Amino acid sequence: MTLLAADRVTRTVLPNGLTVLIRPSPGSGSVVLHGYVKTGALFDGARPGLARFTASTLVHGTARRSALQIAEDLEGRGASLNVAPGLEQVAVTGRALPDDLPVLLGLAAEVVTEPAFPADEVEKVRGRLVTSARVSALDTRYVAERSFRGLAYPDGHPHAQPPDGEEAVLAALSRDDLQAFHARHARPGATLLAIVGDIDAGAVLEQVAKAFGGWPAGTASTLPAIPEPRSLERPARVDVAVPGKSQSDLVLGTPGVRRNDPEYYATMVTNLLLGQLGLMGRIGENVRERQGMAYYAFSDLRAGLLAGPWWVKAGVSPANVERAAEAILHEIRTLQRDGPRVEELADARTFLVGSLAVRLETNQGVAQMLADIELFGLGLDYLERYPAIIAGVHHEDIIRAMRRFPADGYALAVAGPARTA
Repeated sequence: MTLLAADRVTRTVLPNGLTVLIRPSPGSGSVVLHGYVKTGALFDGARPGLARFTASTLVHGTARRSALQIAEDLEGRGASLNVAPGLEQVAVTGRALPDDLPVLLGLAAEVVTEPAFPADEVEKVRGRLVTSARVSALDTRYVAERSFRGLAYPDGHPHAQPPDGEEAVLAALSRDDLQAFHARHARPGATLLAIVGDIDAGAVLEQVAKAFGGWPAGTASTLPAIPEPRSLERPARVDVAVPGKSQSDLVLGTPGVRRNDPEYYATMVTNLLLGQLGLMGRIGENVRERQGMAYYAFSDLRAGLLAGPWWVKAGVSPANVERAAEAILHEIRTLQRDGPRVEELADARTFLVGSLAVRLETNQGVAQMLADIELFGLGLDYLERYPAIIAGVHHEDIIRAMRRFPADGYALAVAGPARTA
């Protein structure tokens, strides 16, 4: 089955280093933009929140337009343009009618290459981010996740820091800090755009070159030195009391794999079986459905340019924290020992290939997939190879991948009411 033929995608690198992927979808009546600028929070250094603050301010005014003018230009055409900060990259997404694509591309270029960081808009964004940080500090799930990061990753690792930033840092950053961060890291060589819709590839490439071609290449940003994730010889645990709460949230896990790790696919299928498939996999079936201990229970694998967390999350009554943790470890150890059932693995394979086909039914899904393919260097024929890749994950691969989740060297963070003796 061919999900997306490589010969239908045009890939071009502009002279300044910006990469463009274009895929016509005749008759769809719209066009979608999905791009990445590799200026995420992994460049924060000792100031968690700097990248998020910078990215969140991009759509709030450029050298040519105010935030209001940007909003009116988009609204008048029924178009959209959004910027979403992340750990490893900033996502730039948009949608428009085909005739309005030049306008959308022009606005996207202004936002990415010419942000003005107006002082009043900077303060509006600061207020929103600081408020969000304060609210998060009272959320037991967020606190558990943040505490887990401190156990599983060493100081200086991007995954050790809170993804939304530190309140004190957000409060102290200046407009000059945001401008300097953007000038240092936002480069065409660190940018890719995927454009999909009712378009002509040649015409769109000319439009992209007109909008972004004048962006100077500059000096490429180099990734900071990143320490290796911790390898725990025994379980590490932290309990954090959050006043006024009646529920506890626990996060149990370990650093996972990079997206381009040869073991990624086996690990991804294993995670699906452990805590995603159906009623949230084996963990959901045991902890939530069978024993009724959890409001929610699932596993999650964050595989990107860096090896993010492979963790299990559950919301439980404080009285059930220990039982829930042991039930989670039981499922991990069982899968490590016995591997998956034949029908269980077959269901996982079918789900993965089928769900990807569903994602590719929309222009947005195709654009995001093309951007991900470029970001991780998977090759334009990736989707043609994908069914065979998934079919090649076997019983012994699941056991090997599950054993990378140390059942005796995990990190466990619990946040909720204060523990009693």
